[in-house]
Formats: sequence, C-alpha cells, structure tokens
Amino acid sequence: MRLLLLSDFQATGWHVDDASVRAQVDGILATQEDAFTRYAITLDIHVVHLMAQLSHESGEGTEMIESLNYKPSSLLHQWPSHFTPAQALQYGRTVDHPADQKMIGEIAYGGRMGNAKAPSTDGYDFRGRGFIQTTGRAGYAALATRTGLDLVAHPELLVDPNHAFDCAVAEFTGYPHVLAYCESDNLLAVSSLINLGHLTSNPNHVIGYQERAAQLRVWKQQFGI
Repeated sequence: MRLLLLSDFQATGWHVDDASVRAQVDGILATQEDAFTRYAITLDIHVVHLMAQLSHESGEGTEMIESLNYKPSSLLHQWPSHFTPAQALQYGRTVDHPADQKMIGEIAYGGRMGNAKAPSTDGYDFRGRGFIQTTGRAGYAALATRTGLDLVAHPELLVDPNHAFDCAVAEFTGYPHVLAYCESDNLLAVSSLINLGHLTSNPNHVIGYQERAAQLRVWKQQFGI
C-alpha cells in the first residue's frame, strides 16, 4: 500500500490553494501512517474507498462542519417530521432574516442520537463534524472511545487537522466489515454504512450515491486501480 501524496489531492480536485483545505491536507499527510497502522488500513483499495467517502462527505475538505443554513422549504423537505411549517418559517433563512442555525440544530437533532431534547443545545453542539460528518452525542462518544480523544467535551477536535484524519479513519473502520466490503469493491455496501449506518440494496436510499461513485472512479484512477 502506498501513502497519500499532495499530488493525489491536487489531481482529484481538492482545492489545496485554499488555506483551510491545505491545512486539512497537510494534517492528513502528517498523520496518515499512524492512522492507517492503528486502524488496519493495509491495501490501496482500502485507501481509495476511504478517500472517496471522505471526499464526498466533507466536500473535499471544504465542509468540515455541517451547515444548517436552510430555507424553510428545505427544512420541511429534509426533516418533515421535525419541523412544522410555522417553525420552518420562523427559523429558516428568508429574505427577512437569516437562519437560526442553533435552533435548527436543536429541533432537527434534539432528543435523538444520544442528544438531550431542546432546549438542550446538544443538537447544535453535536451537529455533523469532520471528514465523515460524525453526528449526535452518541456518535461523538463512540468515536471518543475508539480514538481516546475527549470529543464530547472538545468536539472541535474532529476538525483539528492534527486529529481530523485519525477520527475519520477510526469511524470508517468502525462500521462492521467495511474493509471487507472495500476489498470486494462493494461501493453500495460501503456507502450505505457511511451514510445510513446499515446496509441497503437500493442505491437510491444513499444520499449522494452517484457522487460517491464518481469520487471512487477518480481515486481509483489516481492509484492505478
């Protein structure tokens, strides 16, 4: 297995001329050997599937923290059982006011995924972060156990370039049999675990499946697979 190079990110569309993206890429390059060793990433096919998912989930390093800047119609589409039309209009982005992202997070995620219900700020505090968009207090706590980092008290570590890649590889490899699915080149299985947390036989159930497939093609080409 070969390690990632700066040229891999340049060739696959990561905007390494952007300072924040370059910081994340430099973090990956500096921490990858330890992360790969720690979480048993041993084959090129592991790396390309990992990077395809990370590239999609993080917008190639540009979307490391989930944006909740939704307009009302998008809130109702994304979380139809969580927002009433009145709440969507009150908290969503309109021409009259910006989105109240804190309240959106509390309503969208509060009371599930290990989060306390609103008015707790858990829903907002534990919104998606990192290369795989870890979400929910329970998700942060599980990843904290796996990495040894106190991500519940310090959720910002998920986007710290010194720790972000380790967190991402830890979460990726924490899904059951994910490396075996990489080895059998089963993109649907890998994608459904990352996106849904469970397997599905229908790619339409996976958000962004075609984009994930496109990322995998790009990374395979870069690694000569």
